[in-house]
Amino acid sequence: MAVENFRPGSSLSRTFAYEELSARHPHLVVLHLSAFGEQGPLASEPGYDMTAQAAAGLMSLTGEPDGPPVKAGYAIGDLGAALFGLAGVTAALVERARTGKGQYLTTSLYESQLALHVNWATAHFATGERPTRLGSGHPSLVPYQAYATADGHLVVAVGNDALFRSLVAALGLPALADDPRFTTNSARVTHRDALNAHLEPLLATRPTAHWSALLQEAGVPAAPVRHLDEVYASPQTEALGMVRTVDHPATGGPLRQVAFPVSFQGVRPPVRTAPPALGEHSAEILTELGYDEAESARILGGPAS
Repeated sequence: MAVENFRPGSSLSRTFAYEELSARHPHLVVLHLSAFGEQGPLASEPGYDMTAQAAAGLMSLTGEPDGPPVKAGYAIGDLGAALFGLAGVTAALVERARTGKGQYLTTSLYESQLALHVNWATAHFATGERPTRLGSGHPSLVPYQAYATADGHLVVAVGNDALFRSLVAALGLPALADDPRFTTNSARVTHRDALNAHLEPLLATRPTAHWSALLQEAGVPAAPVRHLDEVYASPQTEALGMVRTVDHPATGGPLRQVAFPVSFQGVRPPVRTAPPALGEHSAEILTELGYDEAESARILGGPAS
């Protein structure tokens, strides 16, 4: 199989056109990734992760209500397209095992972002209203957001009314459980600001660790907002074996990497190699695709040996 994201109309897209490749290799599965998809007025436009986040609406949903649009902290446009592409490739490989025939698959950063709208799309289709930014808040659950503590931030995630009663009891605010503004989640969504007027000043009085321990004992989902160095050093990350070390041939030294997040029969696949250097495997891949030495040299722009 092959994965490519050549810009439509480019020389590389013509060189590696699926029609030509599949004529020589009918079992070939090819995944084409683009910024905006195969059809439509933006199909030929170049794009990066951030342009997809903007064009597909994510940035309109991210950030504080009175602040500017904000991109996601990592490349969710790129990663979303890769994950949906992987799902498509997996299905195509299963089909190939059944029929022996390959397939041409396409997805894009734009399409993948739309697929990830989930509850935002459902709410908009139902009401016709334009969603607005809520910071770390949730559009349909309250309280479900990050709160400032005396030394950081704590996420409190109350997903039902029973958890809300547990929360306010643990915080020493049991009367809020009987306040008609807060007894149901729908009421709490309506009176979000009024509820936060009780929670925010209280949570700001003590450190994150204090509230984390208190809410954990009460069975209320909560988590400190950690920095990456804290995440990589945490006992949970260590217990899962999610950070592995591999030797890097260029430096001769160890390189830490995040492992694959799926285990098979309880075993996580090892990190086998360091990230490849630019073009390190190009000739090998072209050989596997059936190109001879002269053709590979022409494509790679070097003389045949």
